[in-house]
Amino acid sequence: MMKILLISEFPKGSLGLSYYNAFKQIGCDVSRFDLVKEYQSINPFAKYKYVNWILDNFFCSVLNSKLLERVKALNPELVFVIKGIFISPQTLKKVKELNNIVLINFNPDNPFNLNRGASNNLIRSAIPYYDCYFTWGKFLVPQLKSAGAKCVEYLPFAYDPTLHYPMNISNDEKNIYGSDIAFIGSWDKEREECLEQVQSYDIAIWGNSWEKLKTGSPLRRKWKERDVIGEDFAKVCSASKIILNLVRKQNDNAHNMRTFEIPACKGFMLTVRTVEQCEFFEEGKDISCFEDPNELKVKIDEFLKNENAIERFKMEANKKVQVHTYFERAKRILEVYRNLKAL
Repeated sequence: MMKILLISEFPKGSLGLSYYNAFKQIGCDVSRFDLVKEYQSINPFAKYKYVNWILDNFFCSVLNSKLLERVKALNPELVFVIKGIFISPQTLKKVKELNNIVLINFNPDNPFNLNRGASNNLIRSAIPYYDCYFTWGKFLVPQLKSAGAKCVEYLPFAYDPTLHYPMNISNDEKNIYGSDIAFIGSWDKEREECLEQVQSYDIAIWGNSWEKLKTGSPLRRKWKERDVIGEDFAKVCSASKIILNLVRKQNDNAHNMRTFEIPACKGFMLTVRTVEQCEFFEEGKDISCFEDPNELKVKIDEFLKNENAIERFKMEANKKVQVHTYFERAKRILEVYRNLKAL
């Protein structure tokens, strides 16, 4: 039984938990190291936004020592890191010196995005120390190679069948979770500007940070003031006619997690048009796409008048998404691991 140490964070609905379950399903012996919980356990100031950088560096050093001791005690064949916030290049170098352990990273963000929270210098400086660096965006492959990555592999996002599946909902649930249009995701300026163009429709916004909306924004009354994950996410997808997917500009022509999660829940996805999404799904048959707010409004009007078409799209996309599970992605990671070991 292959021994894996998975380094991530593991709250409900997280990528870390989905990969943990996928590797277990394959039959691997998987142990977890929760970077965020471990950091919070040693840093009493972790909940505060601004901390003296000297203290922060000290607590990161303690965390890295703790991680290294865990690796030594476990002696895994593969250390699989998701993103790797707090992990120093020096720690990765020491891990590599232990019994020829293979180090693989999957970064669900853009490591070159300088926005706070998306990446940091540790993440970028660690890139050359991994045996393989997986990325969800093809546009990031040449950038990662230029940053010193030894090996770069494209690995799209996926969906977790334990979280994302069609749900039968009651009339009461439809009243709670349903609307003509739903958007599930966190706030940013571009999303606010886009949704303001369609605020006259029956639209519901689910997600975090929408308190940042402009004062007096008509979207404030559309926000449900909470996020939805797991069953609640699936209920919104089942209860609403149209699910908007506003792929962020930083994702370029790629995709996001919603690309697979919405069809898996048998929701009808109306999404920003990107090259990669149209490689996974056929536009005009499985999903519908838009380029700008004007095209978005045209598509909304078109589909709200034709709910039979919505049902056809739902069925086709749900059939096509079945191969895009984290179980399949985990198998691909292990295939790359075996290839690296054979070198």
